[in-house]
Amino acid sequence: MKDTGLYLIIAGVAIFVIVFIGKIISFIANNPLLGLATVAIIFGVILLLLNMIKENKAAKKNEPFRGVKQ
Repeated sequence: MKDTGLYLIIAGVAIFVIVFIGKIISFIANNPLLGLATVAIIFGVILLLLNMIKENKAAKKNEPFRGVKQ
């Protein structure tokens, strides 16, 4: 009985999240200015993440290994 209740709660939350995300996406799609802003935000996040990965790789190359330069 406890497992069934847990599964029902998880299913209800999943349906709620799917419907909520669908409402947000439909609202953004109906307003072109919000759609453009969303694309700009997503593009900016991607650029920041790529820059962080690039800096992390560059920092690893300059990191000494137990006090000895590679």
